[in-house]
Amino acid sequence: MEILFLVGLLIALAILLLFIGVGKAWEQVSSNRIDDYIGEQLARSRTPTARRTTRLSESASEMVQGIDKILRSLSILDALAYALQRGGLKLTVTEYLGIWLLCVTSGAALGYVISRNLWTTLVTAILGGVLPHIVVRLREATRLHAFNTQLGNVLMQLSGSMKAGYGLLQALDFVSREMPAPAGPEFAQVVRDVKLGLSLMDALDNLANRLGSEDLMLIITAIRIQHDTGGNLSEILETVAHTIRERVRIKGELRSLTAQQRYSGYVLAALPIIMFFVLMVLNPEYESRLFSPGLTLCIPIGALLSMIVGIFVIQRIVAIEV
Repeated sequence: MEILFLVGLLIALAILLLFIGVGKAWEQVSSNRIDDYIGEQLARSRTPTARRTTRLSESASEMVQGIDKILRSLSILDALAYALQRGGLKLTVTEYLGIWLLCVTSGAALGYVISRNLWTTLVTAILGGVLPHIVVRLREATRLHAFNTQLGNVLMQLSGSMKAGYGLLQALDFVSREMPAPAGPEFAQVVRDVKLGLSLMDALDNLANRLGSEDLMLIITAIRIQHDTGGNLSEILETVAHTIRERVRIKGELRSLTAQQRYSGYVLAALPIIMFFVLMVLNPEYESRLFSPGLTLCIPIGALLSMIVGIFVIQRIVAIEV
């Protein structure tokens, strides 16, 4: 059994190193048409040896991109690709799955080495598989919160730029150069999409899909209404900016008021898991009796279901919509 886990761990590590090596070997192919055009012009001026190296790297890039397109044809993995994009992670779906496989095998190997017990191995493998998902969700939430915090300043800069005589696209370009990440690079992508032939509203819709921000949807809706009916867009944006600032302020106050309840839920959820691993390390034979066939198997199953229900109830209680 131990040999099987070690072999699985080595296979997962080899897969991860393969993706890292391929990523370092080739020049990353940009989806930007301008970059593609520049790359073609540079390729014509390279030596034959450099051209052969470039062809090999492009072949490896096309192979990995082809695998990624096949995986993204599945709706679940396509949603995963959007989650990676919203989290600002420069990973493809294929690379993420390689990291996930490594975490699963590493968790299983760690659990088996510590306790030599099948149930502990299974639990640690599940925890290893859940860990990348948690990291992606945390990055996604952190980046979304940072973007929503910047929206007030973004709207004020847009309004001020248009009052100074800029058009909307010029104002967006100014914001992309003045604002730090994540707002700056995201609006720079909007300007780049428009320059490559996409309409402004479609580019803004793509921005909303990439970020999933409700406040941003409010802004895009206001811009769309002004685009269809007319009006003073700078004044509209000032009104929306005031609304968003108030929402951010109220949300901050609510998070402060509900911080104790939220962290109580985290502690209550973590304590049984920590105690389980401590007892499993101290006395694995005694703890493994919980998983023996019979009525005793209802104890861990009932405890797990109760923890899930409790976490869900606490999250619903402290989640106050603004």
